[in-house]
Amino acid sequence: MKFKILSVGQKFEYQGQVYVKTSPIVASNVETGHNKMIPRYAVLTLLDNNGTSEEKNTNKSVYTGDVLTAFNSFYEKCIQSLEDRNVLIPESFIS
Repeated sequence: MKFKILSVGQKFEYQGQVYVKTSPIVASNVETGHNKMIPRYAVLTLLDNNGTSEEKNTNKSVYTGDVLTAFNSFYEKCIQSLEDRNVLIPESFIS
């Protein structure tokens, strides 16, 4: 198994020592606590299947009407803010 496939928090064996993945490129030795960069080409042995998967998706639905309402509110506030600061270019100057 390759290091980049592991999730943060998963334990694995590398060069006869046990590590826990702590970031996308670093692992911590379980016994000593020392951090080590693990090369991309390293072949690892997975010891558990725990960890936080960054690829997990939630299947929450987003309603189109809610998104449109939020966007329109944002747009109105942006336009009002630009008008208050005299930043908008009058249409008569656009040709």
